[in-house]
Amino acid sequence: MGRLSLRETALGVSVTLFLTACAAGHDSVAAEAGVALYPGIRYKQREVAATHLARAHIVAIDLRQAGLRFGVTPADTSEGMEQVAWTTSTYLARRHAQLAINGGFFSPWKAGSTGQDDYYPHEGDAVNASGALISEGRVVSPVEAIKTERINSMLCFKQSQAQIVDGQTCPEGFTDGIAAGPRLLSDGKTPPLTTEFATTPHPRTAFGISASRERAWIVTIDGRQEGSKGMSLPDLAALFASLGAADAINLDGGGSTTLVVEDDAGAARVLNRPIQTGVVGKERPVANHVLLFIPHSHGQKQD
Repeated sequence: MGRLSLRETALGVSVTLFLTACAAGHDSVAAEAGVALYPGIRYKQREVAATHLARAHIVAIDLRQAGLRFGVTPADTSEGMEQVAWTTSTYLARRHAQLAINGGFFSPWKAGSTGQDDYYPHEGDAVNASGALISEGRVVSPVEAIKTERINSMLCFKQSQAQIVDGQTCPEGFTDGIAAGPRLLSDGKTPPLTTEFATTPHPRTAFGISASRERAWIVTIDGRQEGSKGMSLPDLAALFASLGAADAINLDGGGSTTLVVEDDAGAARVLNRPIQTGVVGKERPVANHVLLFIPHSHGQKQD
């Protein structure tokens, strides 16, 4: 199935109903069962009764699927810093990726003096990644001595291979990586997650990998809105463990949390409900992104 092609099958009808329900902010039978987006890629929306009721958006990825390739936003020094801020939707369209999420933490960011609507950065503004970041084998942001749980691990990619490691250095041969944190799972165990940042419910973006490294999961959590307050990191770790992940890492969240796929027309379709400056559905421009490129042809059928 290419680009969420709505072919004349039961699955195609389910995708239509599902995306309509997502746009309206409601669940459907299709949402509960999940839908196939591309070969080896499935998506479902789930209400999670954790410490607080939260709406989770879960993408399951078969890393054995031929041709899958992850990428990380490369350097763009045209505005004087390491990268240039773009919304996840804008960047997915610019790179012709099939799926994208927001990436790691960054600076500067702030609410402007004139009120919440004057939020920096805007699209096209200069930004720096927080901690190490590599893209296509090139250093975008160096290792930084940041003493915070938010920058204590690295999500690394080599084509379809994914690995989460402590520190800010990817294993040899891995070409793309983002420093973030805290780590949610390490070899199936959850480290202490006791800070206010960890225990307070927020919108979240995170990535998990199975022990075999044959499967991965992207999870975004809606938050700061009706029906989904957000999720604490201990609850998010428990969710990844329930999916089958052995390793998982928290990425930038809050107003940055965004999950986007390419639709049948090649345009960006937001699957979660981002919230920026208190506005549900509004995207935040961010410094970098995790991209997934999936070989497909228009109208290709999904098994």
